[in-house]
Amino acid sequence: MTVSVKAVEAKLTEFHVFLKAAGAEVLKTTNDYEVTRFRTGTATSVIYRTDKGSTTFTGESEKAWEAYRSSHPWKPALATITGRRDHKIKKASPVVRTIRERDGDACFFCWRDVTDDDASLEHLVPLSHGGPSHTSNLFLAHKVCNSKAGHLSAPEKVRLHVAEALKRNERWVRRDIKKEGAERLRGKPGDCNCLGIRHEEGCPLWLTPT
Repeated sequence: MTVSVKAVEAKLTEFHVFLKAAGAEVLKTTNDYEVTRFRTGTATSVIYRTDKGSTTFTGESEKAWEAYRSSHPWKPALATITGRRDHKIKKASPVVRTIRERDGDACFFCWRDVTDDDASLEHLVPLSHGGPSHTSNLFLAHKVCNSKAGHLSAPEKVRLHVAEALKRNERWVRRDIKKEGAERLRGKPGDCNCLGIRHEEGCPLWLTPT
């Protein structure tokens, strides 16, 4: 199949929506010759640009593109869940770059920046609980933090994530109080949307300068 780069690029946003709806993971490209890169199961598919302005399809990319263009359903090959927990990741892999672009560089648990040397991919829903190795279920975490979390359930991990966020927020507030001489006051309900949490009785960290 011969398709021009312009034709693919013109529909790239819609194509990505189509891929995600089918369960594929759209990843960051790794070089200028890649038009798009996505993962289905454990296989990676890429659409490359050629020097002549045409494209080359690898993996499932041609079937996916044909299904998208003809408005036909497409079902990618899904990953097989083995229950094995693997903390090792390739440095600066497309998956890691995609997650960093989505979430930033902070560890899911401690909120401190994660370097490539100390990075691991955390499954929010553990593999042992049936969670997929899909970017929608993956977060960046320090290796130590990942190990400490073990096989906690998704709600337990989210509670750790939120608890640490609130502790960090309070530390920042206390620092600002000390630095600026602000007065700590309890706000009214709905005054703030602190970290996405609506406080029913007012935010305990609401500040008014003295």
